[in-house]
Amino acid sequence: MLSNKKRRSILRFWSQRYLLTLLIGLVIIGTVSTLWIRQTTIENRLNITHLVAQEIADRIVSSNGRILEGPLFETILNDRSQILNFPEAPTAVVVDAEGRILTSNRRPGRDLRLGEQVPSSLYEEKESTISLDGRTAFIISEPILNNEETVGYVVLVQYKSVLAESNQEYRLLFILLLTLGLLGWLVIYYLTKQLTKPLKETVEAARKVSKGEYEVTITQHPKEKELAELTETFQDMAEKLQNLERVRSELLAGVTHDLKTPVTSISGLLQAIRDEVVSEEEAQEFLNLSLKETERLKIMIQDLLTFNTFVAGSLPVYPKRQAMNDVLKEIEQQWVRTEESTPLNIVLPQDSIIVSVDENRLKQILMNLLLNAKQAMKDDDGGITVVLEAKEGMALIHVQDEGSGIPDQDLPFIFERFYRGSNKKLRVRGLGLGLSISSLLAKAQEGELLVTETSESGTTFTLRFPLA
Repeated sequence: MLSNKKRRSILRFWSQRYLLTLLIGLVIIGTVSTLWIRQTTIENRLNITHLVAQEIADRIVSSNGRILEGPLFETILNDRSQILNFPEAPTAVVVDAEGRILTSNRRPGRDLRLGEQVPSSLYEEKESTISLDGRTAFIISEPILNNEETVGYVVLVQYKSVLAESNQEYRLLFILLLTLGLLGWLVIYYLTKQLTKPLKETVEAARKVSKGEYEVTITQHPKEKELAELTETFQDMAEKLQNLERVRSELLAGVTHDLKTPVTSISGLLQAIRDEVVSEEEAQEFLNLSLKETERLKIMIQDLLTFNTFVAGSLPVYPKRQAMNDVLKEIEQQWVRTEESTPLNIVLPQDSIIVSVDENRLKQILMNLLLNAKQAMKDDDGGITVVLEAKEGMALIHVQDEGSGIPDQDLPFIFERFYRGSNKKLRVRGLGLGLSISSLLAKAQEGELLVTETSESGTTFTLRFPLA
């Protein structure tokens, strides 16, 4: 388990990573943009250099076809370089048709080293590159025409590094990337901080719950679906835990009382017999009462053992193909022999319904449902109806009573262990494990036990099992 010193908050952890990712992305964008600006600048300036060379070629030839020697072409070159914002004017050479240099703006020790003759390879192609002093240079050549006859060439030479200079564009790109970086980091920091607010509140609420303080309220209501589901689910969980804690305290007191009551009764009855304060006939009656209380105590203890065994996964279930019609007929016979005061009506389909269940466990569930139905009816006023049907690949067993129904406040908890309804616990003694065990037994056989209807005129429990 990591110590708190090694843990970092979500705000710090993710904002740092988002910032790092943003910086890497901006570096990549900046590099690509710089290369693109450099290449675009070179291409644009090469095109402009061609236009300058064409202008010089057009203006330095006289009407009689003679090339004008002198500073005219250099003046044109300097003017255009300033207007077009060239970092520096290119080296310019004017040659005749044989390559002899007529005039140039070469500076000693700096520009293209040529004698009196320029190699034809430098001016026959309109655009080429050479290496000068270890640097790449572009050579732009435009012909000087007189009546469509080439009388010479204008040759402009410029280093590639000079053509690529574009400080203003690079400054704008740097400012743009810096602004995007700061804005992106601020947005990421703000969003991450907003994201952590409901998480922090949920963590604080979880700490309270872990200490047994279930009265927590989460005030943050995030718009994000996942965070909203997290906070709402936790709030619901805390409320249910609070309710279950209250119910647990009540049930613990109730279970303790229900276990203590038969023990106290047995102790009092036997004490009276031992002290011989009752007649022989009364003693016999006291013994019978003690046996009944003992039997009831055994049932409650057996319910506890059964429940604990099932929760631990040790309660065996042996499903096999069973005809539900026959099982319900046996249940009817058993009920008539033991609970004849409450009428039982079983409605069976004509065709036999086959399911794969453990017959003994199924009978245990049904007998528990029937006993609960009987207890729900006051003074045996009414009867119980069991309906068997097959629907959509499932076998359905409906157990209907004519009691007063289950109160709305009790309905969500009737399958909880040790839970007994507000009305039932005042009239019937028990541990509140019957429905919980029945639900677990149904699930162990790939079935389901649920309440399908409850009202003032009665309640219907339904057992669902897949058809074999």
